[in-house]
Amino acid sequence: MMAPATRLRRWIGDRRGVAAVEFALVLPILIVIYFGTVELTRILDANRKLTLFARTLGDRSGRADNPKPSAADMAGIASAATAILRPLDASGLQIVVNAMGVLSYNGAFYGGVCSSWAQNATQRPPKQINGTNGLPATPAAYQFNGARYILAEVSMAYTPIIGSALYRWIFGSQGLVFTRQIPWSERTINEIVMPGGIICPTY
Repeated sequence: MMAPATRLRRWIGDRRGVAAVEFALVLPILIVIYFGTVELTRILDANRKLTLFARTLGDRSGRADNPKPSAADMAGIASAATAILRPLDASGLQIVVNAMGVLSYNGAFYGGVCSSWAQNATQRPPKQINGTNGLPATPAAYQFNGARYILAEVSMAYTPIIGSALYRWIFGSQGLVFTRQIPWSERTINEIVMPGGIICPTY
């Protein structure tokens, strides 16, 4: 029989299977890095595409062929703009397009919603003042009496490849949600009025 000391030396010197063990230890880290890189790329792409979508939505709404577009007209504009989001899932996309107005009163500028149209979301009521209820302050470019512009608001939940439970744990029950509020000039002779609305009221 082999002496215990000899067996011990051979066992210590045996390197068979070391590479397999090392690979098994490193593999989970490599998988996490791979999927993390893929997810980060998709997140950045989704973020960029949503910005482009909101800008396109504001641009098309601000130069509509009909200054009083119907609900079908607005749905067509939104549907055409969603091509920018492909291949992302846009089925749950929340859209609100507001026709905004600004009025000067006693040396102060008051801006707010004149009319609104929404898809998969709640439209804003008329006379909702800028800087309240989630509305951004009146942009500097539109701080003059009689200014008219479009405010496109969009919200989209991000769908990860894997780890949706992890996203909900980090970002809450809805997971990661992107939102944009993009102001855009009206480029029509007549004031744009969203479906069912009226021209800008006095604030």
